[in-house]
Amino acid sequence: MSSLYLSDREMAAIKAIDSRGLDERVRQALDERRASILSDLYLKEAHAAIAHHLYRFERDLDKHARAKAEAKRRETWSTAWSSGDDLKHIVSSLKQRVEDQEAEMQLVVIHDAIIPPHRFQERVEVDVHFRWRTGPTGAWSSGTIKFFHNVEMRPDYSLPQPARKPSSTKLEAQRQEALFERWDHLCLLALHAVREYLTTGGDGSAIPKSFQAKPGRSERFLNNFSCNFWEALGEPRERPRPLATSTTIPDSESQSATSDGSLTLNARVRHRLFGVGTVIHIDGDKVAADFGDRGTKRVQVSFLNLVTDEEADLE
Repeated sequence: MSSLYLSDREMAAIKAIDSRGLDERVRQALDERRASILSDLYLKEAHAAIAHHLYRFERDLDKHARAKAEAKRRETWSTAWSSGDDLKHIVSSLKQRVEDQEAEMQLVVIHDAIIPPHRFQERVEVDVHFRWRTGPTGAWSSGTIKFFHNVEMRPDYSLPQPARKPSSTKLEAQRQEALFERWDHLCLLALHAVREYLTTGGDGSAIPKSFQAKPGRSERFLNNFSCNFWEALGEPRERPRPLATSTTIPDSESQSATSDGSLTLNARVRHRLFGVGTVIHIDGDKVAADFGDRGTKRVQVSFLNLVTDEEADLE
């Protein structure tokens, strides 16, 4: 099933993970060659992606613990270290996603809990409900758009054909499964289309009540542009960059430098999405930076690169 947002449970669990504590535990696990040190952090319950990377780290650490030859131990240690680094990175990425989601939902909320119909027809439909407002203290407005798509059901002769003709019951089950896949794909495209439009300055009141999603020319299946309803409004296919959503700066006094010493107050930094900004508050491995018209953002240090004096002169 398609969804846009982390659930409240996932967000709470991700927030509860101590990033610095995780770094220390990963190092300790590598030194002692046992992953059980991480068990009380409850990583598996936080998010499926974290559970996946934790499994890889446990697997690679077990191989390292069982290695006998010196060359094999060096090889397995390197693999386990890489898996541990990936685990730390996915936790850091999800923490950033939590902050981005909280900032986005100050202005835009898409209701992504869409329940599929009990039975599908060749015309599949998805109703997307949404809310938006122009500022964090403004009044909410709401709307709904119905996306529909007429599925072209025809046999795929590129696949091996069964020796015996399937029963009508089995054929209908296969048909329903195929239609569900088309519906789920439409659902995913529809949710992302509404989100992209609203988070890039689109006027929610201009969103049409319905829109027919169509494949590209000479194609049978929907593509990433099939739900771009704004093209029918005369707007270009490519949307502008996302709207600025400022993050609240913590009330605590700022530290002079980050935990690893890589950034200091007033340092110029670059973020992949927000561009160049200035550090205005530091709290451990979290930094608040002013990105000008992109707003003020709190981000993990690992997502920022220091802008050198030479680079700053070229800006």
